[in-house]
Amino acid sequence: MGNSNNVGRRIKEARNSAGLTQRELAHQSNVSVNTLSLLERGQTSPTIATLQKLADSLSVEISYFFAVSKPEDEIIFSKSNRRIPIQISEGLITDLSPGFIPAVGRFFELHVFPRSKSKKEVSHSGFEFLYCLENELICIVSERVYLLEQGDALLYNANLPHHWQNSTDKVTKIIMVQIKTDKEDEPCDLIDQANSS
Repeated sequence: MGNSNNVGRRIKEARNSAGLTQRELAHQSNVSVNTLSLLERGQTSPTIATLQKLADSLSVEISYFFAVSKPEDEIIFSKSNRRIPIQISEGLITDLSPGFIPAVGRFFELHVFPRSKSKKEVSHSGFEFLYCLENELICIVSERVYLLEQGDALLYNANLPHHWQNSTDKVTKIIMVQIKTDKEDEPCDLIDQANSS
């Protein structure tokens, strides 16, 4: 549970920095007090949806929960044997640029366990980009179903309700990029630009 402990410690740090009790954060994020307590003690693995709700309530990026030391410059060389996958309930998620929080987005490798699915729909600010490296993943965005097979990509406004599932007996490997936008602006035309290219 070492990796879960690290995430739990970051959740607790962010909660304390925000001056919130567990009960207050649970109420704001719609995550049960019991679940929050287990997460902070590293005794359970979070879902991506839970991490996103906590990040939104604490006014941090989801990447905050994975952050390590701040880099000294703007170049990060990330050796594969030094990246630590974090256990989530649906599989494993690995920060591909540990310690670096760029202004535009965050990059993750996601391993979705066989016969696994996200617990519930989630929506948040920005955009998400998914690229299927191996096997397949069913993605449901605003009630539209997309089958991502190896080499397929999907870009969508993350404000739309979305969830996914691996209906196969093999692990699905995905590159996930969470793209930030200015919350003050209307949703940008990034998807339209991608569709026209």
